[in-house]
Amino acid sequence: MVRWKYWARLLFLVALASIAMFVAFVLWRFSLDRLVGGEIAAIHEQSYPVSLAELNRWYPRVPPGENGAFVLGKAFANQSARSHSSAPVCDDPVVRSPADELPTDADRRVVEDYLDERSDALALLHEASEISRSRFPIDLGTLSIMPYPHLGKLIHSAHLLEVEAANHTDHADWESAAVSVQSLFALSHSLVREPLVRSYLARLECQRIAIDSLQDLLSRTGLTDAHLDTLGAVLERADDQRGLARAFIGQRCIGIRGFDMMDDTLNLARAPVGRSHSFSQRLLVGLDLLFSSPGYVYDLCGFLQWDELHYLRVMDSYIQTAQTTFPERIDEAQELRRSLEHESGLHAFSRGWLHGMNGPRIILKDAAMTAQLRAARIAVAVERFRLARGQLPRTLADLDPFGLRALPADPFNGRPLRYKRLPNGYAVSSVGENSADQTDDITFVVER
Repeated sequence: MVRWKYWARLLFLVALASIAMFVAFVLWRFSLDRLVGGEIAAIHEQSYPVSLAELNRWYPRVPPGENGAFVLGKAFANQSARSHSSAPVCDDPVVRSPADELPTDADRRVVEDYLDERSDALALLHEASEISRSRFPIDLGTLSIMPYPHLGKLIHSAHLLEVEAANHTDHADWESAAVSVQSLFALSHSLVREPLVRSYLARLECQRIAIDSLQDLLSRTGLTDAHLDTLGAVLERADDQRGLARAFIGQRCIGIRGFDMMDDTLNLARAPVGRSHSFSQRLLVGLDLLFSSPGYVYDLCGFLQWDELHYLRVMDSYIQTAQTTFPERIDEAQELRRSLEHESGLHAFSRGWLHGMNGPRIILKDAAMTAQLRAARIAVAVERFRLARGQLPRTLADLDPFGLRALPADPFNGRPLRYKRLPNGYAVSSVGENSADQTDDITFVVER
């Protein structure tokens, strides 16, 4: 009798524990569903897209007659038609830095032949630079794993303009060289509203090429004050702090779509056995899938939703960080990087995506480009001062009447960028990511 009571009590406790676990599991799944739904609702409340279709509508349409991307498309096609050229600068444009030796006559002929072959494409690139708005004909409503082709073509076009700018500089055609640099910045601006991280990185690469060309030009220039004033305005326009948040917003939509696809794949209710089969057959297939694939257990236990919730919250942190001002953005990016390094391995899917994208690294890379743009703006103002006064300024405080109403701040510490006179020129620099290490300084140097 006592033995029977013992087993009855044990069975009762097991049943009670099972019921408690089941209730806890239901509450866990229900709370996850509510939390993920709340995150999605909060995104909608901010008028931001969630689905890829919404993202495609969020990327502003541009009327055909006002769309510089159509002209750029013609330039891309024109370059592709000449891709058979055997000119050695075709695939790897060699652009001389100020410290390099001057090109020989043979080098000049090769470059000029290369540019002559692509004169139509260059004319189209310059034409597109006069159009302020662009939207490339891509459908963001369809998930694309491969990079969009226009991004590679944009970077190839930037190298072409880089060669043209260097060639004009070698021939002391300062005005044409300045136009080439302006077209380089316009090329990067064509991506300013494209809400993709890969597009933003392509934009940064085009800006890097433009900065290098500008540095070469200012080191051997005879530009007028009007040319320098225009270049200063172009640099100020390029210092746009809104694009990175837009790129993260688009990336979040891609991640949400990825989780939706995994949920569809791992849902046991959609097991690959039709309803015409018997219940026992469907049950056996479902059990086989459940125990043969960790992914199904991961989804069944709610970890997929938990992972998605984590992804949404991290991406929201990226977006909010990208919307803060410098230098607070730097501190927050460093904190995000530390948290990313110590993420739980249980976030199986989001961990891989977030590490692959490396949002904190992109934020810091964007800050480095901002520092370069601001240093270049100061260099242009220094050149205007030199043109007016016949000498370099002693300090940056002398630049007030020359296009700088306020000195651009170093994005890494919020202080003024540093200016140093050199024996044959000057340098404008930022402390960079590691302010204690001078090797990380971001410097714009003009020597002449």
